[in-house]
Amino acid sequence: MRIRYIPADPAGNLTALTLTQIRPEERAAVAAQMMARCPEGFEQVGFIGKEAAKAALPRLDMMGGEFCGNAARAFACWVDRQRGSGESSLSISISGACQPVAVELDAAHGKAYAQMPIPIGLEEIRVMGRTVPVVHMEGIDHALMPDCAPSQELAQVVWEAMPAQDAQGVLFIQNTTMTPLVYVAATGTRVWESSCGSGTVALAWYLARKLADGEHGFAFDEPGGRLEARVTMRMGRAVRIVMGGSVLLGEEREIEL
Repeated sequence: MRIRYIPADPAGNLTALTLTQIRPEERAAVAAQMMARCPEGFEQVGFIGKEAAKAALPRLDMMGGEFCGNAARAFACWVDRQRGSGESSLSISISGACQPVAVELDAAHGKAYAQMPIPIGLEEIRVMGRTVPVVHMEGIDHALMPDCAPSQELAQVVWEAMPAQDAQGVLFIQNTTMTPLVYVAATGTRVWESSCGSGTVALAWYLARKLADGEHGFAFDEPGGRLEARVTMRMGRAVRIVMGGSVLLGEEREIEL
């Protein structure tokens, strides 16, 4: 099978945007092969919907049906490039999100910012004698591990204590540095991501939840680059969250699987 794809680099979170139409039941297996064999070293794979560039609401499905803010940003940039219209914003549909995702495009600076789904809630679990906050989101949950060095062994213990979800992240936080490890159930993959958009939102939301009304800005240094988040609080609740940073798009490539 010959697969056409676009390599994308949203803040270091290397993503394959697959142009070849793949049946939903085959996407997990195709994604696993692409991650193993494509020379770019992709951390995740998304599948672009048919005629997406022409659609009123372009569609992207992630490899495990999860939500990914970085992929959403990269996909919006690709749609804009295909249309050649130089749009400043557009809305897309993406797996794991119940509503369309609005993306602000800043082509002059090579950046894009996605209005992210607001976390659904917060749960605390007990792991090795410590309380671990778990932020619930559409399509993915994130466990926050402040003052912890990255450890796959510790992450495995955390995953076993977390409720089932399409994707589960463990965020190792040291001051303003955040290192994300993400498990996707459908593909069975565990990836140290270079940056994580939903993880950035989860951490920013957690930090902002008790702050005064108004907009609060956060920036986290992640292995592949810096991601920013802006959380708008109103009457003690987050009403809007925007996440973004740099996006680089490559040209179309092919691989034989």
